[in-house]
Amino acid sequence: MFVFVLVAGNAIKEVLGLLASGRMGWSDFLFLMAVLIPRVIPLAMPLGMLTGVLLVLGRLSAQGEILAMKAAGISLYRIAAPIILIALGGTVFALVVAFYYGPMADTLYRNTLTNIVRDNPLRFFQPKTFVKEFPGYVFYFEEMSGNEVHRLYTWKLGDDGKVSAFMKSNTAAITYDDATDSIVLRPHEAAAELRNTRDGQLKTKFTAIFEEWQIRFPLDGVFGGKSSEKKLSYMNLNELLGRRQYLIDNPDDLPEEILPHRINQVQLTFQKKAAMAFSVLSLCAIAIPLGIKASRSETYANLAIAVALWLLYFFLMVMISWIEKHPALRPDLLIWLPNLLYQGLGFYLISRVNRH
Repeated sequence: MFVFVLVAGNAIKEVLGLLASGRMGWSDFLFLMAVLIPRVIPLAMPLGMLTGVLLVLGRLSAQGEILAMKAAGISLYRIAAPIILIALGGTVFALVVAFYYGPMADTLYRNTLTNIVRDNPLRFFQPKTFVKEFPGYVFYFEEMSGNEVHRLYTWKLGDDGKVSAFMKSNTAAITYDDATDSIVLRPHEAAAELRNTRDGQLKTKFTAIFEEWQIRFPLDGVFGGKSSEKKLSYMNLNELLGRRQYLIDNPDDLPEEILPHRINQVQLTFQKKAAMAFSVLSLCAIAIPLGIKASRSETYANLAIAVALWLLYFFLMVMISWIEKHPALRPDLLIWLPNLLYQGLGFYLISRVNRH
């Protein structure tokens, strides 16, 4: 259930607009939805395990089954042993996904999106629709025939987000250049207006008329194409370790004040992936005593408790990520603090529940 919710959320955020505008077919959309599953498993598995433990133990406790087992001489540790064993298995599975299948799926997802544009760049441009996916530019045209568009309007945006240039052309050709991995726009019979602004105020304006022009849009600026540096979150275990070792062995490639930050980024990414995988065990540890003490048989009540615990855990992880730019505080080690907190509190509460 949580995998479906998280995949649907990613779909709405990233690709549903492409499907609705006709820039992506149903086969590509369904394939991308399947590729998204490994990405959300490290988030969905802890929440799913937590909810499952609360549902099972909450109902058993509410119906007196836990009390009956303890009266029969079965300790809480023996009752919790299968849950801990399943949580350990879930942790191992989450580690494999986080360090292998997840990065593989992220890379495949990114490449698939980019290849959709490469295979048919015209699909990315739809008549009577504002195209805003290319950084620094906005396009609008009224008609399309073949690889040509008619009555094209182009706005170039400055660093402040304001229009710095405007161009109107009767026709323009759109092609894909494999050598530079970019979409090439060639306006014909165009008139352009250049604007020079200062402090948000229009100072000067220039106009120009030309027969033909050429604008290139590298795809690495849109989806992360061939020439873009691979993100740390997309790297598997070997790539992260290799990246860290490369930074240590080649300190002259970066300024002295930046190098510790880059190394810390790699270490934090590695530790964050591992910590999220171990959250399966951490959340299960605290769910065992809470499920028994809450004694709630209602599904929605246990679901609400599970979501609250998961959100608190995730909020703690985010707070620690805020100090990423301060390597001296060791955020790569502090990222384990939520796990230690949940596991310590969980096993302490288990010992108390077992005594009473």
